[in-house]
Amino acid sequence: MAAGVAVGMLFLATDHVLRATLCVGGSLLLAALLRVTVRGSTMGGIAVRGPLVDVITLVVLGVAVLVSGFTLDLSAR
Repeated sequence: MAAGVAVGMLFLATDHVLRATLCVGGSLLLAALLRVTVRGSTMGGIAVRGPLVDVITLVVLGVAVLVSGFTLDLSAR
C-alpha cells in the first residue's frame, strides 16, 4: 500500500492527477481487500483496529479519493 501511495504522489508531482487518483484510491481499496483476506500477524501496518473497522475505513477513504479525483474540473481557465 505504501508503494502505491508513493507512486501516486510521484504522479501528482508530475501533474498526472487522474493517474495519481487511480493509484492512491486503488491502493486503499487493495489494502481493504488484503485486510479481509489475510489473517493473523502478517498484516503489518494496515491492521490497526478490528478487521471490520479497518476494512470500512479503507473502503470509505478509497472511494472518497476516487470520487473526488474524478469529479475535479481540470480544464484550463
